[in-house]
Amino acid sequence: MTDYLKFLARGVGIAAIFATTTFPPTSSVAASEKKKMKDEAAWVVPTHIQLSPMMVPVEGRRSAPVTIYLEAADKKFVGNICNYVPRIRDAMLRVLSRNPIQVKRRKLVLDGLSRTLLSPMNRAIGNKIIGDHQIKEVYIVAGAVQMGGGSISRLPFARINGCQSIRQAEAARMKAEAAKKAE
Repeated sequence: MTDYLKFLARGVGIAAIFATTTFPPTSSVAASEKKKMKDEAAWVVPTHIQLSPMMVPVEGRRSAPVTIYLEAADKKFVGNICNYVPRIRDAMLRVLSRNPIQVKRRKLVLDGLSRTLLSPMNRAIGNKIIGDHQIKEVYIVAGAVQMGGGSISRLPFARINGCQSIRQAEAARMKAEAAKKAE
């Protein structure tokens, strides 16, 4: 019984400490961070684009989910790359239909796959006005990674958006600039 009383006394003591401790107001901190995020005029176009996860062919007449990240050669190419995402995905599936991804010990072998896919993806865009090399690098991650998920923050290209969020942020930035000019 004495152990129970000691445990109860510790719990009451800890509760008393938390009751008397003053913490900084989290609502004002959260509000200031939200205000910073809503400043559309300060938004910078990312150079990396995350495509939505897709199923790709692997050896043995199966398929597996992968997530593709594209690195634009320049920030000005991001919008054009987003316009051609269906062609890019089609080019990737054409290559992988002929040469499915190898599997060793139940894991996808992704070494060298980005070099194989880079040229067909750039040809899929094929805009002669801007240039043929709009995609600088292709990163492939096994599995379906959610847009802006927690695991993405551990990757070397941490500041990534999907095309939809890039377009929304760009439209909001343009709207903010137009409102600023109207003033």
